[in-house]
Amino acid sequence: MKYEIAVLAALVQIDKPTRPKITEQTDISAQKINSSIKNLKAILDIGICWHGAKKTGHYQIESWGSFESGRKIRRKVAALQLSAYKRNREIRYDSDLIKKFYAEDMKLHNYRHSLKLEGLNAKDSSNHLMHLTPTERNKLRDELKKKFTRQKAS
Repeated sequence: MKYEIAVLAALVQIDKPTRPKITEQTDISAQKINSSIKNLKAILDIGICWHGAKKTGHYQIESWGSFESGRKIRRKVAALQLSAYKRNREIRYDSDLIKKFYAEDMKLHNYRHSLKLEGLNAKDSSNHLMHLTPTERNKLRDELKKKFTRQKAS
């Protein structure tokens, strides 16, 4: 499965990946790339298709199969160091990239959570706020302050 992971990383990292480009980045033979793509399709159910003409086209991942949206696996293979794989045939990840991707995910998660606490939805928050007049915004702000300030017990 080591070849498949390297080929998947190359498919994610290379712009318009082809067999020669993948071979150049990973030093894997063209035949092994073909069998790795077949295994990725068969075992992991990843939808990899060829787009374009036979000589000028490229591979494209259309669906992530077992990985649903593919966000987590894309983040992981994007951080795989293809140069280290090419030299030593070892799978090594760039820890700085993994940390960066994780931080971006956490920012988004925290933003959505704070919107939910304010009673807004992430999808319509910017559209909703843009259409409010300044007085409506002040009214909304006052309502949120009342909602989240503690009431003194009597």
